[in-house]
Amino acid sequence: MSVTTKARQRRLGVRQARTSNSANLWTLQSPTAECPVTLSGDLRMKLFFYCEGDASVRDAEYRESLIQVHLDSGSICLDALTTLMDGSIQARMIDDGSDRARRDIETLSADCVYSVSAFSTRELGQAKMRIRNWQAAISAFHRCRGSDLTSLAEEVESVVRRCGKVTLGEVIRALNQVHPAVVIGAAVLALRARSIGSDMDANPWSVHTRLLRSEHDHSN
Repeated sequence: MSVTTKARQRRLGVRQARTSNSANLWTLQSPTAECPVTLSGDLRMKLFFYCEGDASVRDAEYRESLIQVHLDSGSICLDALTTLMDGSIQARMIDDGSDRARRDIETLSADCVYSVSAFSTRELGQAKMRIRNWQAAISAFHRCRGSDLTSLAEEVESVVRRCGKVTLGEVIRALNQVHPAVVIGAAVLALRARSIGSDMDANPWSVHTRLLRSEHDHSN
């Protein structure tokens, strides 16, 4: 790692990742977050998009200053702290196979007040479809962030609930009074708010992406 990169990491206050590509810094922002977060290392980037696309996750915190867990044995920084749809809180950690990671996960599992879920590099690799799709979808969202997407996201949700299952392209045509890019951004916001679901774990993000009623929607 270059001296410049090390200095940049110190300036940003981010820890060095436990991976061979730890020099990579990612500035990312969830569609539901007020500010971006800087993460170090590709594994933490992948976990970010994994959590953003996880239908069981309502909210996720990635900022290190807010995800430090203080135990009798010392402090451990989580990789993410998630609030699930049922209201429970889950600490998420990356198990990269290192002794340090495994020791931290074992300590958290024994002493942390939250439930702990560990993700191996293999598991994150197996979720590459979700990760790539959400990387593309969130990029599409940020391209139209200046627009008022909240009310339009509700319209997207209404179309999906009325149809039960519809493609992104069909939603764009149904809301043809709005620019397609803005409709896509609103659809991403609705997806992240978990007001609708999708097939993004199984198929590539495109106008053919299927939008579904949320599994948490109990209305008739």
